[in-house]
Amino acid sequence: MKKDYFKNLPDADNWRQTSENNIPPTDDVEFIKYRLDQVGDTSAFIDERKQQPSYPKVERVSVQPQKWNERFKAKSKLGINIMALIRRFIMFALIVTQTYYGTVYLSSLLPYQSWQKINFMANWDINPELAIYSIIPYIIQGFIIGLFAILFCWISIGFWTSIMGLILAVIRKDRYTIPIPQNPAEHINPNHRTALVMPICNEDVARVFAGLQATYQSLAETGHASCCDFYILSDTNDPDLYVNELKAWTQFNAQKQDDGFNIYYRHRKRRVKRKSGNIDDFCRRWGHLYEYMMILDADSIMTGDCILKMIAMMEITPKAGILQSPPKSVRMTTLYGRIQQFANQIYSDIFCSGTHFWQLSEAQYWGHNAMIRLKPFIEHCILSPIQKRKGPIHILSHDLVEATLMRRAGYGVWIAYNINGSYEELPGNMIEDLKRDNRWCMGNLINLRLIFKSGIKLTHRVMFITSGMAYISSLLWLVFLIFSTLLLLVFNISEPQYFFQSNQFYPTWPRWNEQLAIQLLSTTMVLLFAPKFFSYGIIIARTGAKDVGGIFKLTLSILIEMLWSMILAPIRMIFHSKFVLKAWLGSKIQWKSPSRNDDALTWGESFYFCWPLSLLGIVWLAIIIWLNPQFTYWYIAILIPLTISPLVIRVSGLSSLGIKAKKAGLFLTPEETHPAKAVRLTGEYLVQTRAAFVEHGFVMALVDPVYNALACALSTSRHLPNSKNQQKRAELIEHYQQVDLEKISQEQQLMILEDPIILSALHRHIWLQQEKYDNLFTLWQNERQQ
Repeated sequence: MKKDYFKNLPDADNWRQTSENNIPPTDDVEFIKYRLDQVGDTSAFIDERKQQPSYPKVERVSVQPQKWNERFKAKSKLGINIMALIRRFIMFALIVTQTYYGTVYLSSLLPYQSWQKINFMANWDINPELAIYSIIPYIIQGFIIGLFAILFCWISIGFWTSIMGLILAVIRKDRYTIPIPQNPAEHINPNHRTALVMPICNEDVARVFAGLQATYQSLAETGHASCCDFYILSDTNDPDLYVNELKAWTQFNAQKQDDGFNIYYRHRKRRVKRKSGNIDDFCRRWGHLYEYMMILDADSIMTGDCILKMIAMMEITPKAGILQSPPKSVRMTTLYGRIQQFANQIYSDIFCSGTHFWQLSEAQYWGHNAMIRLKPFIEHCILSPIQKRKGPIHILSHDLVEATLMRRAGYGVWIAYNINGSYEELPGNMIEDLKRDNRWCMGNLINLRLIFKSGIKLTHRVMFITSGMAYISSLLWLVFLIFSTLLLLVFNISEPQYFFQSNQFYPTWPRWNEQLAIQLLSTTMVLLFAPKFFSYGIIIARTGAKDVGGIFKLTLSILIEMLWSMILAPIRMIFHSKFVLKAWLGSKIQWKSPSRNDDALTWGESFYFCWPLSLLGIVWLAIIIWLNPQFTYWYIAILIPLTISPLVIRVSGLSSLGIKAKKAGLFLTPEETHPAKAVRLTGEYLVQTRAAFVEHGFVMALVDPVYNALACALSTSRHLPNSKNQQKRAELIEHYQQVDLEKISQEQQLMILEDPIILSALHRHIWLQQEKYDNLFTLWQNERQQ
């Protein structure tokens, strides 16, 4: 694409005045291969996909998807890391020991302690009804103990991971990791090129290209941009967004420097397998041209220094298959977003380093901001559906599966826990966050079907379980609370049984040991919040909290964040439980990209999503008060947030409160007080890209000569000039000329945009019949004025 593309176009403001019969001239548009008066002639098009290629020449290579039911035979092995085994054994022993003592402690404080004295069969012979009645409390109590053991183990994993992270934070290095080169350019082979790949689907076009420009600018400033190319892989099926993508890509190419860094755009017509299929398509077409692939999300920002360091780390470690950077959250403005951003930046370092401590070369891959070695990825990580009797099940959460397959193939998967310059954004409100969780929950539960597949390492089998437990644990907590309420019901309304044996001399008193319960609750809270205080101590020890507003503001922010997390926990618990049940029942979800704007929620949206939670909280609280008002304070921290959940979600989605908190010095992060240049440039570029966005992209492509020429030049539907194609096109052109163009479906609009002959014919027809399409011209004029 010529960089002076827009400079060579006629002035759109004068087209209607300077053209004969109000038909826009096109002689000065170099890349258009036809004239409007020849639009019905298919010979005016060169049907070889060469009319303004937006991507390199396609030379497809064969890719082989996984065959899940075949036994895997390893061709390449990565040596056993003895240190990793030692660390994992220590981690396992600590978790099991802590879980054992916590469970025993719970067993000692529950009210029914005489289960060993019950002789069920003897009681059954005497009185079956009484025998059943006598064991009901113990059955309920047994479920409570079992659930607590699982959940306490889950809490212990997070606690000991943070302890390991604290150890690395203190010693500040780990000899069993990939070192970060001081001068990465020295280690980069100029023949090993890297593709920065961004799969998108109906995303905020302005934000996508603002982040792209900032990342490119940062990479260009290193002087080594020529080793990389950028690919925007669009699965967008919204015609208005599609037109804006074409425009934004063209404008960016017109502005960028001539430094060897290419920015390609590919719009996929067959949108199969969602994001993983999008990446597979890139690997099939152009993967053989590159040594590495950096996967980016639509909201990703990367500094050039970070990209070069990650390339160099892969170069010096030939057996590294995936290198995951820890992305920091930035640019959030709502109260919810700012608190989540604060928690991410303040606490994530200790968890990332702790995760690295025991995973080492068998780490996680989060699907973006990661460097991938392409050859083994193409050979071993192309996914296929899981075949079941009811039909194929498509893998949704592909990232962990790809990491598992990469490690199975003999290549390491690493977390670059101590690298900086990797950024992302978060959903601006809790509803959008929960929608994303719904998709992740479905994907993680599907992945559980792969646990026992051949060749998968034990560490990644455990990760499949833990990724599922991230959502199943909420359902277990809910069931735990329900059984606790049932136990309270039995304890308060049933007649207690004091003698279990005929010769029992002293009665057994069912008694709730409240003091022990408080101690266990306090211990659990310590395990939950200790990682946050570890992070707090590290920040103060290193910088004195100067980068986050000072010690007082940091302390207050952490205390508020802890309280906030306690308020949100019951709300997440109910929603996550719902997601798990829906997934197990086979419910299907719409896999849409999350909204990345910080738009405030309305009261109506908040109540629509949360009124069942409010009703549940009110009813549950009434039951507890009816059973025993003294136990209310044990449940109030859970039931009050449920009751006021619409208020919580509505208020937290306000940008005004987030801005006030920022002005007050609360929830500040190092990347906010001293932002990286790439992050700052993203905000500046976003203003420009938003100003260039047009709302009615399809209408602009029909009416505006510039947009029409652009869409025709970059359209991908090139067909051989035969009679069937000509007849079909003629029928479609005649049909669309007779119908109201504003009422055709999005699928039909996209088909029109992808066919240059149909699009140009409709463009000519509209200009000839201006009075008939006056509403389209009105929209066009309004867009141009904006």
